[in-house]
Amino acid sequence: MSFLMTPLDGLNQCTAPSEREMIAQLGLRSVPHWLAAIHDKMEPWRLALLEPHKLVPPGGYHTPKCIAAGLDCILKTNERKTDRERLPTEVTAQAIAYRLINYRVPVYCIADDFIRAVAATELPHDFLLADLHWPMPAMAVGLPVRFMREYLGTETCYVYATEFDGGEHGCRFLPATPVIIMPKAKISFWWYACVDGRLESFVSSFWKEDRVDEIIQKYSYTDYTSADAPKIQEDKERCDRLSALMLKLLVVLNTRPNLVEPGTCLREASTRKGKTRSELWSPNIIGRTYRVLRENTCTHASPRLHWRRGHLRNQAHGPGRTLRKLAWIEPMLIGMQE
Repeated sequence: MSFLMTPLDGLNQCTAPSEREMIAQLGLRSVPHWLAAIHDKMEPWRLALLEPHKLVPPGGYHTPKCIAAGLDCILKTNERKTDRERLPTEVTAQAIAYRLINYRVPVYCIADDFIRAVAATELPHDFLLADLHWPMPAMAVGLPVRFMREYLGTETCYVYATEFDGGEHGCRFLPATPVIIMPKAKISFWWYACVDGRLESFVSSFWKEDRVDEIIQKYSYTDYTSADAPKIQEDKERCDRLSALMLKLLVVLNTRPNLVEPGTCLREASTRKGKTRSELWSPNIIGRTYRVLRENTCTHASPRLHWRRGHLRNQAHGPGRTLRKLAWIEPMLIGMQE
């Protein structure tokens, strides 16, 4: 589901006669531009809450400042609306923000080779969302910028991902905010895109009782942006594609938990000449040591470089091979680079 964000308030004291002219004046051409503008205007106490650790990501990822700005954006958008005015997708995005804040905004950057192998893997047929074991119940997932441009065909940023139990969900650090009730357990993804200078937000939610290979076809898509039919179809395909990627990532991680590396402190906090420097951390990294399987063919008739797709299956093991465990049959790159 997609909806427009309205974070222009307070970004600039310009007097543009229209939103489009204001966007042009502020130079807001992409998601990182939008979120950087929001981050620059955030109050110190909100920065401390939404950016509890200063992170230094590896090369090829958007600045982690985008994470705090994205969370601030949905919280402020909903603060300006009544319960009746808030869209269902905005309510779910706010609940995702609650979970991330409650877990102190854990960030995971996914290595390029690993996410490409994940994308080239088919979802399993006999695996429930309830069987997933997450690195954390709520995560901000950083995906390589170049890969995402190729994969989605548009500029995006971090993906907010969380799992919910059924029941009430609130933010312990923002006690005045409304409690959100989930009728039953589900998982949700939320991410931003920028179209014609307008910041758009996408939310996908799936019940945990569902099978992972069925949900993309099982759920409908709702547009709240008043877009035309071709744009809605394009957004739906991108939303489905990103949801499938996140599900593949979570399922594969169930087979390779050793690929998750915790972040480390790169610089301790210090005070010098009355000035305080905050500590710096590296994000959690997933798949840094992963290497893509390759089959090199060195003849003149070698095929163009392509993936032999991977898959996941329940593999027999244990006494009498009576037990089952999920195994990742990795994809393989075939052929030669042109």
